[in-house]
Amino acid sequence: MRYSKILLGLVISFVTGAGCNLLHIPVPSPPVLSGAFLVFTMSLGYWLVDRYTQAQEAKHKVLCGGHALDDKKGA
Repeated sequence: MRYSKILLGLVISFVTGAGCNLLHIPVPSPPVLSGAFLVFTMSLGYWLVDRYTQAQEAKHKVLCGGHALDDKKGA
């Protein structure tokens, strides 16, 4: 787990919110606690599903053609 990405995301979010307040511009998110909770839970859900799918075996990897540049047969 890369905690540096989480920390960087929190710092950027804080700086964005503080900057919006200091510059008197609207915050690019819902300005109420329920809206902030919605954004948090969506991010948490994305993170949990990402962790779950990474832990699973890729069952259909053989069906994935991949990128043409990854093809070693043509080289």
